[in-house]
Amino acid sequence: MRSKRPGFTLLLAALALCSSAATQAGVPNPAQCTIDPCVRVCPGGDMTFHVVVRDMFFNPVVGSSVAVDFSNCPGVVFCPTLPGDPYTFIPPALVLMVSNAAGVADFPIRAGGVCQGAINVYADGINLALRNAASSPDQNGDLTVNAVDNGILAGKLGSANPTGDFNCSGLVEAGDTGIEIAHTGHSCQAVVPVNPKTWGTLKVLYR
Repeated sequence: MRSKRPGFTLLLAALALCSSAATQAGVPNPAQCTIDPCVRVCPGGDMTFHVVVRDMFFNPVVGSSVAVDFSNCPGVVFCPTLPGDPYTFIPPALVLMVSNAAGVADFPIRAGGVCQGAINVYADGINLALRNAASSPDQNGDLTVNAVDNGILAGKLGSANPTGDFNCSGLVEAGDTGIEIAHTGHSCQAVVPVNPKTWGTLKVLYR
């Protein structure tokens, strides 16, 4: 009489495989995710860092907690968030957002300054990617893009310095200069607390 154990063993292996696949559904998989090749920020909050979270089957992960950690990038200076901003800032250097129905978390980070240092991107605690620099039209980190910043970027033209590479081409070139000029005048906005004696008057500080 033939033993039924080999068939039973194969069945158990198949069940284990199915169970393993099921547990991976909805879990962020770094190999299937899409993350921008470079990190860009602007005090005006109009340079977006794109993250798309997917599982091992290339399905979008909805409601994933996505974090961009600038802890090792001290040259980046953050603006206070505004009520309409889609992300949460946790001092001193963590930016959080929840992915939407397409698994997308687009970070329009209000910040200035540049740095060359490790920036880690996480989804539900899983490390998705590492980026090695942050760039900004606000080259000196004073949270205002002006002629001083234009001059700093001009000194990087023709180099592979990632802190001036806004279009992620690998070089600082004319396209980056155009982006710099387009952002000139952008600055950080912070709501000044209302003085009880002048209730109803809301002042906005443009730095």
